Amino acid sequence: MIIQSYNYKNVGITYFHSDWLQRISKMMRENLPIDFKIPSHGVQRVGKEFQRELFIESYEYQLHFWAICFRQILSDSYLDHIFPVLFYNYPIEAGRNYVLAEAKDIEDMSNKTLDAAQHKAHELIEELSLSKGIVLNDYQIKLIPMCSMHRHPYSTGVQMIYTIEQEPTGFLKDKFSAEDKRKGPNTTGIVYPIKEPAIPEQPSYSCIIKEDFQGNKEVAYIACGEYNLVSKRGDDVEYSLENSYTVVLRDDTDITDITSAMKLCGIKSKKKTYIVSDRKEIDKGMLMVDSLSFTPEFNIDSNLTKVKL
Repeated sequence: MIIQSYNYKNVGITYFHSDWLQRISKMMRENLPIDFKIPSHGVQRVGKEFQRELFIESYEYQLHFWAICFRQILSDSYLDHIFPVLFYNYPIEAGRNYVLAEAKDIEDMSNKTLDAAQHKAHELIEELSLSKGIVLNDYQIKLIPMCSMHRHPYSTGVQMIYTIEQEPTGFLKDKFSAEDKRKGPNTTGIVYPIKEPAIPEQPSYSCIIKEDFQGNKEVAYIACGEYNLVSKRGDDVEYSLENSYTVVLRDDTDITDITSAMKLCGIKSKKKTYIVSDRKEIDKGMLMVDSLSFTPEFNIDSNLTKVKL
């Protein structure tokens, strides 16, 4: 049985680059049948804005990724820095407001991509040590499997996501649904993908990716993230929910973004690093990096997603 507990003693900081999210969104959308991408003939009369809203309400998708964790052991807690190194997908059935993936498919793809994930992990370690001056001896370094990412359809949120300088981004937070948090032998894979942790207090991270519009351009962003520590407790697997911060690095700071939410609020913002968390704001000094030139591997097959119309 999978058990959820709540600790909030340890801290997990998971790093993405905005460019990775745009690539994932584009590649996963290519999985949809062409007739599913085109609104019905009557929609054309309503205008482009309605076509956009119809499209981003219309589907979900799911994928997983290998990540490397750099763990700092503090006096009475952990500080885990988590970096994706390889994204992969697998056969799923997806439709409006639901996604169904088999745990076996996730595990099979995780095993098949292990060698490539190890290669990319070494590449990232080299960048951090050579380019960023990270002292590797200060960390326990672990490759962690089956972190999850899935897309929620568009919905109106209320809480805004802010940059690390506390400027509004126009992106809105989301949260995991009750369906996302179902626990059972055949329903793992979104928030609870690990049934047999390889190490005690193994990090596990799950997040939600969404899209908004900035001018005429769709922009993917992280809307929610959770970091658990997973341990075996007799016959049970315990997920201990901890303090989670998702950091999305954005380098193109000279371009002004206007999202739909920002238009309503009259807000303008630059493309700056933003942080997604339900916890208190993070001290910038806790971050391991503020930029990355590293690019993960994207093992994404456009033929795998099965959309139920």
